[in-house]
Amino acid sequence: MKTVQTVQGPVSTDALGSTLMHEHICTSSMGVATHYPQLYAADYEARIVRDLEKMRDNGISTVVDATPVCLGRDVRVLKRASEQTGVNIVATTGWWGCEPPYVGPTTDEQWARCFADDITKGCDGTDIKAGILKAAMDREGPTEWKVKVHHAVGLAQRETGAKIMLHTYCPTESPRFQLAALREVGVDMNSVSVGHIPETTDLDFVKWIYDQGAWLGMDRLPIVLLPGSYAVATQTRIKFIKTLLDAGMGDRMLFSHDFMSVSTLYDNQPEEVQKDVQKQCPERFLFLKNHIFPQLAEMGVDPDLLWRMTIENPKRFFEA
Repeated sequence: MKTVQTVQGPVSTDALGSTLMHEHICTSSMGVATHYPQLYAADYEARIVRDLEKMRDNGISTVVDATPVCLGRDVRVLKRASEQTGVNIVATTGWWGCEPPYVGPTTDEQWARCFADDITKGCDGTDIKAGILKAAMDREGPTEWKVKVHHAVGLAQRETGAKIMLHTYCPTESPRFQLAALREVGVDMNSVSVGHIPETTDLDFVKWIYDQGAWLGMDRLPIVLLPGSYAVATQTRIKFIKTLLDAGMGDRMLFSHDFMSVSTLYDNQPEEVQKDVQKQCPERFLFLKNHIFPQLAEMGVDPDLLWRMTIENPKRFFEA
């Protein structure tokens, strides 16, 4: 029997059910969640529970929380929420942001040890273990630090067998550099999910990722934008998903939203901004089921196939 590590312990891949593969239960800057949780809204844990209960009541059984420590991971909150709702939560290790200050010169192997320990021993001074690794590269491209993180995540993957998710910036084709860095340390591309695919509409580029053997992270559906930010429109993303399905890539699509249940980024915005954020994704973690999938069905995609993809593709990814 193959299993996935959740915050409550290993769960059989047969029991994962419908899985959202890239979400954020609570996000903040590093250390805020554990030291200054008052920067969240007062009822933030109750809000998390409400979101998870709505997922559960709509057939979603598992959530991958794509929040490493530098994005405010708090595995204690994740475990409490999972225990209260029965939703499986997979915690993340790895690194998302800039090089941390006051660390000094470090090696790939030192960081790999940190990430592997999160998986084999536990996170944040607990015995709650992470179940997936994360590395990130954005517009800045393959800086020395970003390559170091990818090497470290790859080494930890080789040691632990945990899968990898990538934060990418597809408009500048960062996955080309990211997959190359992982290959340099011997990572099998079948263990890698390349996130934020709907940020591009370049079919040839996405086909290149697919042909490497990696998985396609179909998230940012929708992308939630603060005032002054712009991105590919939701309707364009839906049409591009249909194009990818027609091109035969549905067998390696991993669906999710990349939505935040609670976040100090949004919780402290002016009221009008918070209302605008809510308007952009009123269905929250049900946007895929209630909005994206019905529109794809209107375009001729079998709705039962779409739902099965949220069950069968994550299972195959974790078993690969």
